[in-house]
Amino acid sequence: MGEVQLTRDGAVAVITIARPEKHNSMTDAMWDAVPRLMAEVDADDGVLVTIIRGEGDSFCAGSDIAGLDGQAHAERPITAEQAIANSPKPVIAAIEGHCHGGGCELALAADLRIAGEGSSFSVPPARLGIVYPVSATQRMIDLMGPSVTKELLFTARRIDAARALAVGLLNEVVPTGEAFVRARELAASMTALSQLTLRASKEIVDGLVARDLPAETAIGWVLRAADGPDLQEGMRAFRERRPPAFTDRP
Repeated sequence: MGEVQLTRDGAVAVITIARPEKHNSMTDAMWDAVPRLMAEVDADDGVLVTIIRGEGDSFCAGSDIAGLDGQAHAERPITAEQAIANSPKPVIAAIEGHCHGGGCELALAADLRIAGEGSSFSVPPARLGIVYPVSATQRMIDLMGPSVTKELLFTARRIDAARALAVGLLNEVVPTGEAFVRARELAASMTALSQLTLRASKEIVDGLVARDLPAETAIGWVLRAADGPDLQEGMRAFRERRPPAFTDRP
């Protein structure tokens, strides 16, 4: 039947979509698991970064079409992607193989996307007679612009990792099979940085992209940083020529 698993690797949470025999296509129960697991991650002060990956040689082929139940299903992928996008902690998607439909929806909700060279991407609602969620469509526009977004929606065709990188869907392409390795390296480097800076940056960037950033939010982050321990530690570490040991946990 498949499941979505949560494991910990130090300060990094790993959410694995585990249904490899079906290219990790999602059942309703699997969609429902994503927001529940993301809530666990968000509540765990020991987790600083989250990686989302697929088991085996695919990320996620979207919803299991054979199990779709019309309107009863429609809200589940939206709830899942919003849980990822709304996490205050950085989220990295490690993508291999198939990343289609709802799989793209999950990847789009992450902050960063690392993909293997053999990955392929598509947004095929026009092949099914459904409408892609507005939230995911907006993220496509934010990353790739309206023209490429329309191309992918109008044609429902697959693009490879090189094209996905060129149009802004991906941050980085690595050799096939190494996306999770690279994501772990990136996550590890992020855990050593100021978490206050990372959390503030995510909220500010997302707010600016949505054109919905209250001035008091940005000012609040700036003032907290100015009065917080990370600034002092960063300055001391710079003077002493050593790696900083940041302690502030927003």
